[in-house]
Amino acid sequence: MNVKQIYDHTIKPLPASDRLKLATLILNDIPPQCVVDYSDEWSEEDYRDFSKASWEHINKRLEKINV
Repeated sequence: MNVKQIYDHTIKPLPASDRLKLATLILNDIPPQCVVDYSDEWSEEDYRDFSKASWEHINKRLEKINV
């Protein structure tokens, strides 16, 4: 059974108050590390990761040209 089927058959028929309690339980059970930061600001780590990926891409392209 997939998530949509579970929702349709088990969760959806519940009263709104019970669905809200269930949603709260589920959201509170998700660790903060799993939450994606959609901030427009870049951290130092973001800059390092971007620079590293950029140089790796450039190096791969140059290797193809020089072969």
